[in-house]
Amino acid sequence: MSEHLNYDQLIDQLYGLSENHAHLENCHDCSRRWAELRERRAMLAVPEEMPWERLAAQRRAIYSRLGEQPRKPMRWVPAVAAGCLLVIGAILYRPAQPAHQDSGDAQLFSDVYSIEQSTEPLAAAPIHALFEDNQ
Repeated sequence: MSEHLNYDQLIDQLYGLSENHAHLENCHDCSRRWAELRERRAMLAVPEEMPWERLAAQRRAIYSRLGEQPRKPMRWVPAVAAGCLLVIGAILYRPAQPAHQDSGDAQLFSDVYSIEQSTEPLAAAPIHALFEDNQ
């Protein structure tokens, strides 16, 4: 018979990383340890519910040992924070100014007409400027 499976090999088997089914079927000691690991995993998979009363009692016991009184929850803090945000927002709010139009529709139509009637594209103007500087 081969050697027994170590703890790491059993964990790998538990999570499907290796397959040693033949050894587990033939070895009583390894199959017993395998069953214990599976039971422990199933037990840990179910979360234990902690009652709120127990947690509150523990908290009160800790405060009594420290000689302090538990603080009351500050329920007014969110309301004050929201109020501050509203005041800051009201102070910083500036309505958008409408855009000023310097030229009217006649100027726009004139520009569009001149672009349409031009035989040379606008992108060619910088190239012509390069040649004019060299002369």
